[in-house]
Amino acid sequence: MDKILPTGKLKRGKVLAKSALKIGISRSKSYIKGVSKEKSDDEIAEIILQALNELKGLSVKIAQTIILGMPFANEKYLEKIEKSFDSIKPINRALIRKIIKQELGSYPEELFEKFEGKAFASASLGQVHRAKYKDKELAIKVQYPGIAKSIKSDMAIISFALKRFSKGANIEHIINELYSRLNEELNYLNEAANAKKFLSANKNKNIVIPKVYDEFSTKRVLTTQFLKGKSFKEFLKSNPSQEEKNKFAQLIFDNFFDSLYKIKTIHADPNPGNFLFLEDGRLGIIDFGCTKSVYEEFLQSFNKLHLSLIDEIDELEIAKLYMQMGMIEPSSDEEMLKFYKEIINPLDTIYIEIFKQDRYDFKNSNYAKRGFDAIFKVQKKQANSVQNYNQDYLFIDRTLLGYYAMFERMGASIDTRYVKGLMREFES
Repeated sequence: MDKILPTGKLKRGKVLAKSALKIGISRSKSYIKGVSKEKSDDEIAEIILQALNELKGLSVKIAQTIILGMPFANEKYLEKIEKSFDSIKPINRALIRKIIKQELGSYPEELFEKFEGKAFASASLGQVHRAKYKDKELAIKVQYPGIAKSIKSDMAIISFALKRFSKGANIEHIINELYSRLNEELNYLNEAANAKKFLSANKNKNIVIPKVYDEFSTKRVLTTQFLKGKSFKEFLKSNPSQEEKNKFAQLIFDNFFDSLYKIKTIHADPNPGNFLFLEDGRLGIIDFGCTKSVYEEFLQSFNKLHLSLIDEIDELEIAKLYMQMGMIEPSSDEEMLKFYKEIINPLDTIYIEIFKQDRYDFKNSNYAKRGFDAIFKVQKKQANSVQNYNQDYLFIDRTLLGYYAMFERMGASIDTRYVKGLMREFES
C-alpha cells in the first residue's frame, strides 16, 4: 500500500526533533535580532503547521485537543494552527480512486452520479470528499494509508512523555484507554455504529446527525449524509448575535449531558470542527469516531459526587466519594481530607463554578486559563496524583474543557438548570 506519511517511531521522532530545532533557532534569531513577539509567533506557527502536515494522524489530534483548548493563547497563533487542520496536504486523486476501488469494489465514478476528486475537508485520520447518489448529497471520508502504523509509533512517544511527566507514576490505565479509543477510531465501522446510536437517540429537533450509508462504508471508508453549514470559525466571523451564540452553546452543553445520562455515551472529541452551524439555525454534529461509553455504576458515582459538590456537603464525605471511585487512596480520614483539599479541591472549585449558577456567562470569564493554571499547580504539588485519575473522568473532563473553551471564544452564556434537573432526576 502506498504511504503518504512517515509511520515509524524513528521517522516521526525525527520530524518532531527537526521541528523543535527550528523553533529553537527561530527563538534565538528573534532574541538576537530583536524581532517582535508577533512575528516570532508567526514563524513558530508555520513550523508547527509544516510538522502537522507531514505527520498527520495522532499528532493532529493532540494539537487539536491542546492548542484549541487554550483560547487565551495568542489569537494570531491560534488562527494559524487552526488553519492547519483544514489544510493538511491531501491524498492525490489517483490514490483516492485506488483506495475506494479496494474498499468498495468499484471506482468512485462507477458508484456515484458525481464524485469530487478534490477533498473539501480533512480530518486527523483521513480526508472527506463530496459525492452524489440518487440525488442525495454525500460526504465520503477516506482514511490515510499507513495511519495505523503512525498511531502505534506516536503512542510510544506519548507514553514515554507521559511517564516522564508523571515521574514514574503508574499511568498505564490512561495510556491504554487512549490507545483503545484511537484504535476504535481507525475502524470506520465503529464510527458508523456510533453515529447510528446517536442519531437514534437524538430527540432534539434543533440538532442534526447525518445518516450513514452502509452500502458505501467499510473499515477505511465512511459515507454519510452531507450537511451544509458554517464551520466554527466561519460562524464566529459571520458576526452572530448574542442570542445565536447562546443558543448554539446551549445546544452543545445540553446535548453532551443528554447523551451522558440517557444513552451513557458521550461524543468525546471536543474539536470545534465536529460542529456545523446550519443555514436553518440548527446544529449539525459530525465525526463520531471518538465516543466514550460509561457504566451505570460509574455514572451513579459521578452524579452523586457532582450533586454533592453543588449542594456543598462536607468535604470529608466528598473525599470518601473520590476514594470509592479509586481517585484517592484509602487511608485515614485526615490523610484523605488533606489530599482532597490540596490536590482535587482546586479543580473541583473551578469545575463546579459553572453549576453553582443557573446561568453562567463565559464572556470575559477567563475560565479555560484558570482551569489550566489549576491543573499546573496541582501537578507541581503532587506529581503522582495522575496515577489515580479515573479514565472515564479523563474523557468527560477533557471533552467539557474543550466545549467550555469554545463557549469562551464565542462569548456565550448557558443556562444550567436543565442539566441540573437531569442530575436530580437520575439520582431519584
